[in-house]
Amino acid sequence: MKMAAITASAPGRIDYYAQSLCPSITTSATFKRGTGETLPGFPSQYEGERVWTGSKWLDPNLEKSYIVQIDKDDLLEVESALRHFQGLNVPPGLLSRDTFPLPKGLSHRLRKVSQDCYNGRGFAIVRGISPDRFTDEENVLVFGGISSYIAPTRGFQDVHRELVTCHVLSEDMRPGSKEQNLRPAFTNGRLAFHTDVGDILALHTLGVSDTGGETMIASACQIYNEMAESRHDLIQELAQNWAFFHSQDYYTDGTPLLTNAPGDKLVFQFSRLPITGFRSQGANPTLPPPSEKRLEAMAKVEELAWKHAFPLPREPGDMAYINNLCLMHARSAFDVDEDGNPLPSKRHLVKLMLQDPELAWELPQHLGWYLERVYGPNQEDGGRTEKWQLSVKDESLPDGRIWAGSGALSNG
Repeated sequence: MKMAAITASAPGRIDYYAQSLCPSITTSATFKRGTGETLPGFPSQYEGERVWTGSKWLDPNLEKSYIVQIDKDDLLEVESALRHFQGLNVPPGLLSRDTFPLPKGLSHRLRKVSQDCYNGRGFAIVRGISPDRFTDEENVLVFGGISSYIAPTRGFQDVHRELVTCHVLSEDMRPGSKEQNLRPAFTNGRLAFHTDVGDILALHTLGVSDTGGETMIASACQIYNEMAESRHDLIQELAQNWAFFHSQDYYTDGTPLLTNAPGDKLVFQFSRLPITGFRSQGANPTLPPPSEKRLEAMAKVEELAWKHAFPLPREPGDMAYINNLCLMHARSAFDVDEDGNPLPSKRHLVKLMLQDPELAWELPQHLGWYLERVYGPNQEDGGRTEKWQLSVKDESLPDGRIWAGSGALSNG
């Protein structure tokens, strides 16, 4: 399939979509054997369930291991919980296990999803809730209610630290899209591999594209292990401080992309977007240009991530839960014509960024900003309030709906 058409980069600008980010570098031509060295505080190789290649999960016999199936009886319980919550007449920010009550059996199965994300393979899918059964607003409430059993703390996703929901739709064909400086997530194009900001990335599929649009995931531990064997120099580069967009409220002095959390838990936070920019919006001009070594490291990560990627199975209503600390995610292009131009698409995901306080990893001190920005208080009195967008429809706006991702932070 051809990739969606993109605006040409200005001279000297790094292309977000480029396989090689620097013409003078070919990652396959600069292969180096490891020296047996390890980074200080890191194991030479990671082991355990979080180390995997995508080919493993292509085995259909393994689907039952990562898919939690909601049956007819479960569905009646979910609908009962929704009606109970609606009857309370309280805002969505009060969604919890208490206000969205589910029976012990289903609750136990959902709690296991958190175990799988934090301590197991790093991902799981809850399947069986058809979006056609509920209204747009109810689908988001059901997503929030079920997610409260998996990881009850919701993260902020916008620059103002208010919004906890994000609707992921393509705006490529919407009038005025060129003036919106769209991020890649809100186009028909593919997404490069990246992580967002938060512990668990949760994606609820409300609409599926006709072609393409698969969510791809890759094990950062697998990528680390392969790079440690062949390109230890690039691993060292990734372990240095990297700075990101100031406008995204990142820690401006920079943080290492690679961190080994207590218990030998690899935390890999990565995106090429702040370095490359996208379409007409370049990288932050106040940041120094990346070195060739950094460009090479970024390209190698992308190469290995696609090599070991797993396309998550998807059906309308699927709720995917992905450990954002140690798994990277991307997306294939979707609904484009023969020339790569975007077509109308039904693809619609709702995103939450979650944390389970019972299982959350202990993160090093230099990632304290990360926890505070996403999960900390947003009120002067130390309290926390949440803003929800239950639907993209808004009759008060000229074309009847909000801009997807309006105000949201996104690394992709």
